[in-house]
Amino acid sequence: NGCESIARTEVVVTIQDTPAPTATSQQEFCSNENATIADLVITGTDIRWYASATSTTELNTNTSLVNGASYFASQTENGCESVNRTEVMVTIQDTPAPTAQNQEFCIADNATIADLVAIGQNIKWYDSATSTTELATTTVLTSGSYFASQTENGCESVNRTEVVVTIQDTAAPTAVDQEFCISENATIADLVAIGQNIKWYETATSTTELATTTVLSSGSYFASQTVNGCESVNRAEVVVTIHNTAVPTAVDQKFCIAENAMIANL
Repeated sequence: NGCESIARTEVVVTIQDTPAPTATSQQEFCSNENATIADLVITGTDIRWYASATSTTELNTNTSLVNGASYFASQTENGCESVNRTEVMVTIQDTPAPTAQNQEFCIADNATIADLVAIGQNIKWYDSATSTTELATTTVLTSGSYFASQTENGCESVNRTEVVVTIQDTAAPTAVDQEFCISENATIADLVAIGQNIKWYETATSTTELATTTVLSSGSYFASQTVNGCESVNRAEVVVTIHNTAVPTAVDQKFCIAENAMIANL
């Protein structure tokens, strides 16, 4: 009623200055990780992220991180958000794909993933550009495409290099059964087969090539051909017959001088 109280009530005021959270100022991610705000590492309570030190718009945790960008974090304690924010600079490592070219193998090579050549570090091979299952080095190659990635500083390349593999299956040469006279002393060099770079063997699976001077005998011989450096796995069988003609039969014969006998009379 216009009269001020003599006694006064004391009020103790506390201004809470919440400190900024703590974090490593530079954080790195691989491009294939598709890192987001949620992947940033920071120590604090009720963390909030912003695009600048003064922005009032909080970033969603599923916001994708951008290479070279800085992000700013606050923490909230006892309902008070920190005025100061911690800056974190982000580096997104985009590892390039390795380099490689199309490759060819012979079917006889039994080539595997381990035989493929690509230039890069920690090469991994896949059967498609998006597969997440790495192929074992013992996987046998077939004609088709294979895809290689490389890993640098723990980051695997998102892009992969396609390598077209061709497995060359050279056909056996063509040949027919052949006959020779024993008097010809025929050798491997006398055998005829149609194809390129013909090699002769004594069996269908022998790995020892017969010399061209090998004397033929009655039996089977097996021919391969080599095209573009690939020897045929299959071989053409040639049955050789050596004819050993028997001598004719005859007895001693007499003629009169007056008969004027000739060879025709024998």
